[in-house]
Amino acid sequence: MTPSLRSTVSTLSVLLALTAAATAPAAAQTIGPPQSQVSVTFRQMGVPVDANFTKFSGNLQYDPAQPAAASVQFTIDIASFDLGSADYNMEVLKPQWFDAARFPTARFASTGMKMVSPTQLEVTGQLSLKGKTQEIRFPVTLKESGAQRSFEGVARIQRTAFQIGTGEWQDTSLVADEVVIKVTVVTPAAAGAAPKKP
Repeated sequence: MTPSLRSTVSTLSVLLALTAAATAPAAAQTIGPPQSQVSVTFRQMGVPVDANFTKFSGNLQYDPAQPAAASVQFTIDIASFDLGSADYNMEVLKPQWFDAARFPTARFASTGMKMVSPTQLEVTGQLSLKGKTQEIRFPVTLKESGAQRSFEGVARIQRTAFQIGTGEWQDTSLVADEVVIKVTVVTPAAAGAAPKKP
C-alpha cells in the first residue's frame, strides 16, 4: 500500500468512526420513583382531586443533538394508585373503575417526538389502560438544573374512552370525563449540548 493510499484509508476510517459516534443512539436511562413522578388530577362534583402512582418503571433514550430520535416507555402498577385514603384506594381498583385484578398495569410507549421549541417537545405515543389502547399527543417541557435534566409532560385523556367509571359512574357530572396526567422524568444530564434558551 502506497503512503498516499494508506493516508486516504486512515482518513476514511476516522470519518466513519466519527459518523458512527454521531449517529449512535443515546444510552437508555432507567426511570422510576422517587426521582420521577406520575400524578393524576380529575374533578369530582367540580372539586379537583389529586392522586399519584407510586410504582412505575421504564426507560428514556434522549440525545439533545437528535431529539427526533428520542423514545420513552414506561409501565405503571395500577394497584399503586394513591388517593390519600386506603378506602378510596381499594374502591378504584374494583371492576367499575380500574379493574386492577384483570388489568394490573398501564403502559405508555412513544411512537414519535419532535422539537417544538428549544425547551419543548411534542410526544406522540400509545397509551394502554384497562384493555384499551389509544394514541395520545402531549407537550413535554425540558429543564436543566445542574447535573440533572427533567422532562415534564402533561397529557389530557377522557376516562370514559378507557371505560374508567362504568355504571352509575359513567355520569360525567359526578366525576368529570377529563383526566390530566402529569409525568415528570428526571435523569442525569447526558453528555452533549443542552437545550438552548430562546
